[in-house]
Amino acid sequence: MSISFILRLISGTLGGGSRSAKPETISGEVERAKHRATKRINRAKARAENELGNLDRVRISLMSGDMKKFTALFAQLKNVDFHDCENLSGLDHFNKERKSWNELENMSSKAMTVVNMNSAMDAIGFGAGVLDQYAVVPEIEGLEEYGEKEDTPEALKEISEKLQKFQQEVKHMCVLMQEVRHQARRGEDALMDLSDYFEDGIDDIKSIVTSNGYDWKKYDPEQKILIGRTAQIALLIRALSEIRFLNDDVTVREEILDSIDTAEELLDELGA
Repeated sequence: MSISFILRLISGTLGGGSRSAKPETISGEVERAKHRATKRINRAKARAENELGNLDRVRISLMSGDMKKFTALFAQLKNVDFHDCENLSGLDHFNKERKSWNELENMSSKAMTVVNMNSAMDAIGFGAGVLDQYAVVPEIEGLEEYGEKEDTPEALKEISEKLQKFQQEVKHMCVLMQEVRHQARRGEDALMDLSDYFEDGIDDIKSIVTSNGYDWKKYDPEQKILIGRTAQIALLIRALSEIRFLNDDVTVREEILDSIDTAEELLDELGA
């Protein structure tokens, strides 16, 4: 018997129908409903944690691998001025004492430490247990207060309200877990696609410095755009590799969502 069926039974009883919707006949079905809700929430949590684990593995791999190559190469460039790449957004940070480059370098070093510590961990190992404190089955408080004789309309109305609240909370919890799963997958897909362009961009920079040296002023406009685009992608990877993906209420951080949207827009612009 589902919660919805119990609620219809109570509604029928209160409307003058069958008198079978008594608290003592409901309690057993409520326990079964709680058991089903536990399994449902745990499934949603496990799927969300799996996606978070996949995302973390990609983030750490990128920050400890290609990002380390980029920061080492970019650090050698001289007189970089991304005002020459005005059509590329987000690069103004690099023009402010190159602070963003230092942040990228530091994050890459930290990611390498994590990789060394977790070299044997698979994707599920990264994500397991992350959502345990959030994915908790709601309680139906006070249901035990209603005894066999308390089948009055008032008692049944209170039971109905508690069951409806329980039903809504279970649904809300599962929706939260599904949204975490969805956004983690979006982030992972965006990072994987960005990494393809990032690898090519790093190769482009290597070719440019091999031919023209490390002085920005010696590069032609197309070469500056190639370097600027690679730096732009590096910034997006950095934003999507933010250590904290979720807020305290299990919603995805707004900064992460904005970065995913920006990454998807850039990927659409870049094409295949």
